[in-house]
Amino acid sequence: MAKCPSCDAPLKDGDWTCGVCGAPVAGAGMAAAPGSIDPHAAYGGPAGAPSNAGGYGAPASQEEYLPEYRTQPATAATAKAGSSGTLRLVLIVAVIAIAAVVAVWFFALRGPSTTGDEFVGTWTATTQSGITTTTIAKTDDAFAVTLSGSQQSQKVTVPAHLDGKDLVITLDDFSQMAGEANADRLKDALKALAGDFRMVFSSVAPDNLSLRIVGTSPSGQDYDQTFPLTKGVAATP
Repeated sequence: MAKCPSCDAPLKDGDWTCGVCGAPVAGAGMAAAPGSIDPHAAYGGPAGAPSNAGGYGAPASQEEYLPEYRTQPATAATAKAGSSGTLRLVLIVAVIAIAAVVAVWFFALRGPSTTGDEFVGTWTATTQSGITTTTIAKTDDAFAVTLSGSQQSQKVTVPAHLDGKDLVITLDDFSQMAGEANADRLKDALKALAGDFRMVFSSVAPDNLSLRIVGTSPSGQDYDQTFPLTKGVAATP
């Protein structure tokens, strides 16, 4: 049986190329006739050159025909798709984690909401300026806080609103006293006189509240004061 001149693999009758290395053969599995043209030289390679020498009809390199090289593009595409899927998974996990943190803050740290009934009543506080009285009333879901000083002229009623478990008065609440048309002007006037502040009522016990006044004075100085409030009207000395 004829053999391939390049790799000695057996050839069948009628083969024009080797089934193993792909090298051209003389034809029909027979050796080339004397004086015939060397198939390697005829296709651009030197006589007797191996099939991977770069001649026409021969593979440029064996790597082109090896399965592990032919599957490289598919492997790269698979790796790219895997990376995209991993990125999406990481983003989804991050969003879930952020949502969990917000939920913990809102429902646990911020505290549960309240109807505000525990704030309703008359409360007294003793300050450096004397005894002051705070009366908190509720109509439907609206709150009104009346602040009274030691003198009859020192009395003002301000709307308030619930913020989580606290009852709060801000500059915006004070500005509502002037009506919608003049709210901004009153707010600017109050801010010029007293700075930016908020009053926070917190329930301590059935008969006790705490009033925290925190803000920044017109000169830019921060302040934070807390006063205990006791339910009921204090006796006049």
